[in-house]
Amino acid sequence: MTAVTNTTSAAASTASSSASNNPGGLTSQDFIKLMVAELKDQNPSSPTNPQDLANEFADMATVNGINALQSQVASIQAGAAAAQLGQAAGMVGKTVALKGDGFIMPHSGAATGAFNLPSAAASAEVKISDASGKQVAIVPLGAVPAGTGTFHWNGGTAGHAYSFSVLAADAAGNAVQATPYATGTVTSVDLSGSTPSLSVSGQSAPTPLSNIQSILGG
Repeated sequence: MTAVTNTTSAAASTASSSASNNPGGLTSQDFIKLMVAELKDQNPSSPTNPQDLANEFADMATVNGINALQSQVASIQAGAAAAQLGQAAGMVGKTVALKGDGFIMPHSGAATGAFNLPSAAASAEVKISDASGKQVAIVPLGAVPAGTGTFHWNGGTAGHAYSFSVLAADAAGNAVQATPYATGTVTSVDLSGSTPSLSVSGQSAPTPLSNIQSILGG
């Protein structure tokens, strides 16, 4: 009986040492060592239940599966982060359209806004408002085809924030619902957050990649 106890204790000690070196817990080798010790030291008059062995094998397979899954997820996350960084870096210097209907008037040149029309408009105009919501300008566009369009305005005060809306109608006078987009030039990639974002001229805060609707040029 003493020899049996010593053998089992030695196997348990080995597994414990392995677990200490591996903070994640027991490995598959630890499971096998414990199972071998259990089979070797079992009581002949009361052998190990085969179902218990099957359960232990299942536990080992589960542990291996979880470890493999965690490794795969980590690999996927690392690959996605690298792809996002590459995508973001490729936009530096480009003029982009992004979610939003506001812009900050640049110190030189004209402000640019963008919009999308699901169908052609016989007439369209852009209404521009200041930070208080007061309308300060109307920019006529005339007939506009379906798709992404842009407008330019140089009547604002440099450094001030403005918003805009687009009113459009087809030849029958029916309203065409326009989706407004802010625009700007991507100046750099911001890595201060958990995922890369873009610093865009005319925007007061970094813009997530998911907010970019299209690349207009650059």
